Amino acid sequence: MKRGKLIARITAVIGLLLIAFPSSSVNAVQPSQNGCVAVSKVQYDSAKKQYLLRNRYGMYVRTGRFFRHYYWYCH
Repeated sequence: MKRGKLIARITAVIGLLLIAFPSSSVNAVQPSQNGCVAVSKVQYDSAKKQYLLRNRYGMYVRTGRFFRHYYWYCH
């Protein structure tokens, strides 16, 4: 196989992968309510450990699919 055809095929495969799996920032899951801000998993887990997922000021929410979760603090 010639080198030019090999490079063209590799480029096509990479392009198809980029189309099939776009970056997460483009498809980021939005919070379920207005007034929510994104938080880290560490912050969410800390609140969960201290039983602070819900309080009178707001609540922490986890959204997303099986392997991809997004964490929010809503007030």
